[in-house]
Amino acid sequence: MFDKCRMRNFGKLHIFWKIYLSTLCLLVIYNEYLIHIFHSLQWSQLECQTDRCLKILLVADPQILGNTFDKKLYWPLANLDSDWHLSKTYRKALQHTTPDVICFLGDLMDEGSVASAVQYDEYYARFANIFPQPKASTLMIYIPGDNDIGGEGRDQITEENVRRFRQYFDEQPTWELTTHKAKFFNVNRFTGFMPPTDDISWDSESYSIMLSHMSLLKNANSFSERAIDVFRPQIIFSAHDHVSKMAVVHKSDRNKRNEISSFNLVNLRYRQELLEIMVPTCSYRMGVMKIGYGYAVLDGDELKYTVLWTSQRFYQLAIYSLMIIPLKLLCGQIWCVIFKRYWCCCRSRNRNYLPLPIG
Repeated sequence: MFDKCRMRNFGKLHIFWKIYLSTLCLLVIYNEYLIHIFHSLQWSQLECQTDRCLKILLVADPQILGNTFDKKLYWPLANLDSDWHLSKTYRKALQHTTPDVICFLGDLMDEGSVASAVQYDEYYARFANIFPQPKASTLMIYIPGDNDIGGEGRDQITEENVRRFRQYFDEQPTWELTTHKAKFFNVNRFTGFMPPTDDISWDSESYSIMLSHMSLLKNANSFSERAIDVFRPQIIFSAHDHVSKMAVVHKSDRNKRNEISSFNLVNLRYRQELLEIMVPTCSYRMGVMKIGYGYAVLDGDELKYTVLWTSQRFYQLAIYSLMIIPLKLLCGQIWCVIFKRYWCCCRSRNRNYLPLPIG
């Protein structure tokens, strides 16, 4: 009788583990592959109408994790998962956009400003592996953020950090695409850097695009006003706040900001307004739920912009945590079986009872 009950329980347990493992496999396939396809199918298509069409992919605040700040035991797994998610979403964004230009808007590394020479080499190799150049003809633009060179809080900017970033990422004051008549200006509010103005040549048919890690229209100061007056940008792309925002202000009133939710703008060239697009972070480790990549298309006199929203990784990790519970219980059972005699508190104990007195 005991053997029959034991076999019946074993059969039920066997069915449970078959269902559990099948569910776990399907969950991994969905979370790691299918969900990226699902999100990419929802992305907007920005079609080109003219020969001057310029496609720009905007990558903000990836902040690949380092090895210094996080001392928890699972930090290698956390770094691996963050790198994997960034790599998968970046490649999906490349497939969707086929960009002519890819702009990285700062905070490329989480510990770039405090990394040793050996660590920086390692971080740079990881970064290049996560965000490769898709084609030799694709223009890759990198500008620094405060996590790359310092500048926020007690993390002071140093010449060594600035020089190291320029050496590794080939940072330039300006980048120009003559075929598309577009010029990108590198402006940094943290360092007060802006390109030299000696060789600026204005073309009424050219696009003037300003890149800044920190917003220029949000809490604008004298540096922001001077940069805008000198380079007269039609579009400003920035990051730093980790969220998607858009600011449209009149050129005569640069200290006010009007946030709008629409990401499609028409005929900006002939408006007397400044436009700043703040690109959201692409990393789920930044503590925000909405993450993605900016995608802009300059097509003649028209600018189209959208955000390629990606999956919310925290939900997936929470589901994984719940799915691990049965494995923890199984490990506990195995532990009790192996160490039953010495450690397990649930082992059977031999007890000697004294007879109760009668009478």
